[in-house]
Amino acid sequence: MSAKSRVVWMPGGVRTEVHLGSADTGGAFCLLVDEPPAGWLLPAHRHQREAETIHVIAGEFEMEVDGERSRLGPGETMHVPAGVVHASANVGNATGRRILLFSPAGMERFFLETGAESPDAEADPRAALESAIRHGWEFVG
Repeated sequence: MSAKSRVVWMPGGVRTEVHLGSADTGGAFCLLVDEPPAGWLLPAHRHQREAETIHVIAGEFEMEVDGERSRLGPGETMHVPAGVVHASANVGNATGRRILLFSPAGMERFFLETGAESPDAEADPRAALESAIRHGWEFVG
């Protein structure tokens, strides 16, 4: 099944395309593409229900998964099982681009609920945190 993607802007200026969600995949997974700017950082957290797979298309990212740090560049992929603490940062000099797959689906609801409709309409960080917690995120450390 094909779906039209929807673009939202997350806190920190991260452009995010939601390509597939629960309704498109029978709940199996959701598929997003994001573009974190240079210097972007997502602190240590875990998703209680969803595993996350991250494939870098452009840029250089540092990932910490379950206490182990690694760098990912174009063409490299990292899988984070559900419940595992992880953090990510764009350590490159330019905006990066990644494919994100969450399984099972449902995480797309967080992005659609939290993201602003345009880069000029800043997403509220406090509302984003509250939404993240409602959608199974747990921030640690």
